[in-house]
Amino acid sequence: MAGNSPHIEEPPFVSHYVLSYTEDEQERLNWQNRYFTQVLCEGQLIYVPKISLDPGDEVLESATGTGVWLLDVAHKVHPNVSLTGIDISERLFPTQHPRNVTFAVHTVTCLPESWSNRFKLVNQRLLFGALTSEQWGMALSELYRVLKPGGWIQLLESTPDAPSSSSLGPTMKRYTDALAAAFVNKGLPLDLNETLDQRLKDAGFVSVQKRMCALPRLDSQDLDFEFQGLKRLFMASIPVLKPAFLATGMFESEEEIDTLGKDLDQEWDTPSQFLWKYSVAYAQKPDI
Repeated sequence: MAGNSPHIEEPPFVSHYVLSYTEDEQERLNWQNRYFTQVLCEGQLIYVPKISLDPGDEVLESATGTGVWLLDVAHKVHPNVSLTGIDISERLFPTQHPRNVTFAVHTVTCLPESWSNRFKLVNQRLLFGALTSEQWGMALSELYRVLKPGGWIQLLESTPDAPSSSSLGPTMKRYTDALAAAFVNKGLPLDLNETLDQRLKDAGFVSVQKRMCALPRLDSQDLDFEFQGLKRLFMASIPVLKPAFLATGMFESEEEIDTLGKDLDQEWDTPSQFLWKYSVAYAQKPDI
């Protein structure tokens, strides 16, 4: 189990996370994770094809946050499958969890040396607002190292230039511009949707697959659910983006950002006015 690994001193990690934390963050993250599982991963927690998790196998989740994905997986796999979640802070870790689930404070850019060739599957979601381009290279290299030969990684990401509608309303355009400026301030990549598959290949992964999905899917039978869910996610993001938005110089006060949120709620009156792209990818470490 990961919790029994010897402690290894790690270099300080400089966080570039564009979101701040609020008291409602845990509930927001749990709902967000399950929403994306349903609408982007077709209800599958593990969407890598033809992978079998057997007793003795180990799974790692990077940037586990509340651990909701691991806890959901724990109900689907054999209790002798070891599930490890890491994050740069233990602040959101659950206080209760199954015995085969372990949480530890580590940075994905510098994982324990003892973890080399250890995990059969790695899951990571939505670090596009946390890692610089250089840190992405380090992170994928480390995740490659800790995977067993033949093991798989699955990723779900996005970028602030993601709207796919050519007719964004003025408020949504302002939100998008502010988010992109916040990313530039923190050195975060603006092109992750387009480059994620190449970044995986550069790290040594093979069988790389990536698909893009714009939400809400206008042909979906659950269009209203997808649209209302996406609105909920973006409305919830505004309070936690306040420090980053203020740092761009594009807003004079928190009240102005609150007004932006109210205007967005009114502007998003039909699904076709608001589309946001996400990338879902998986790749394999060569089975040497």
